[in-house]
Amino acid sequence: MSTTPQKALITGVTSYIGAHIAQKLLQQGWSVRGTVRNQAKARWLHDTFKAGSRFETVEAVDIQKKDSFAEAVKGVDVVFHVASPFFFDIKDPYEDLIHPAINGTTALLAAVHENAPSVKRVVVTSSYAANMKPHPENPNYVYTEEEWNDDAFEQVKKEGKNVPGIIAYIASKNEAERAAWRFVEQNKPKFELAVINPVYVFGPAIHHVAKAEELNTSVALVYAFLNGSKPSLAPKGPHTNYVDVRDVAEAHIKAATLPEAAGQRFILSGGPFSDNLIAAAIKKAYPQFADRLPKEGWNEKEVAKTEIDNSKSRKVLGIDYISLDKSIADTVESIKQFVQ
Repeated sequence: MSTTPQKALITGVTSYIGAHIAQKLLQQGWSVRGTVRNQAKARWLHDTFKAGSRFETVEAVDIQKKDSFAEAVKGVDVVFHVASPFFFDIKDPYEDLIHPAINGTTALLAAVHENAPSVKRVVVTSSYAANMKPHPENPNYVYTEEEWNDDAFEQVKKEGKNVPGIIAYIASKNEAERAAWRFVEQNKPKFELAVINPVYVFGPAIHHVAKAEELNTSVALVYAFLNGSKPSLAPKGPHTNYVDVRDVAEAHIKAATLPEAAGQRFILSGGPFSDNLIAAAIKKAYPQFADRLPKEGWNEKEVAKTEIDNSKSRKVLGIDYISLDKSIADTVESIKQFVQ
């Protein structure tokens, strides 16, 4: 892969992660095309980036249809597929999450395969949800990129519309990533595939958020510490690991450009987090918000343990992870205007 500035397509460019990938690419001299559901929502990014002709947005109304991407993929060197549903309040696990995630991924890959011979690599944003297969027999199990969480989809098939929303989301990420690798195996496209599997993503929100209710799921978790909706601090639960959104963006770009990243999946984790560690980081960086933090459950001596081996992302992609304290502080800085 060339290391010189190129042109990239980002699906879901107005999203939390998509906006950061775009910003970092533009800062490195790339040209960026982003897909959006409507141009009005993209206006914020045009005004924020001030990149002129190097940043353009095109509409892709239905991401489950390859025709939506047919023109967007033409003439670019790499594609970042970020767009995918991320919410837990569902009525039907298949219609709300699983089918859109799978169909959106395969539609994008098919559009590249059929219309864009210039594309050298596609990077798909998956999730650590696709790795976190339960291991109740071993509470000290350490997860690597070799792991797949097929159990979630089995639970969806058993429980149907009664399945918890979070299980449906986990299943959607696992099945969409499975579909991506299967597409490459079956169609033998000219482009290479790489996949990014981030854990909970914190860090500054640079995408358009008009009100607190529009905050993405992980940033809203931090906001809950500031708005009084969190009554107490809980100890670390299983699979609570964080990564900063700026490291996620950097990892995507490295996965798109480094030869050794082709055909690989990468778990991104900066380490563990817990309610106590988030609250302590907020109290340290923004003492003016201390009285808004939960009054109960504080454990100043809590040492949280991670379940994830992040050595592959460090070694291959060269990610030097941003600390939890900085990530939380910068998250608060970007959303503090919503605190009443």
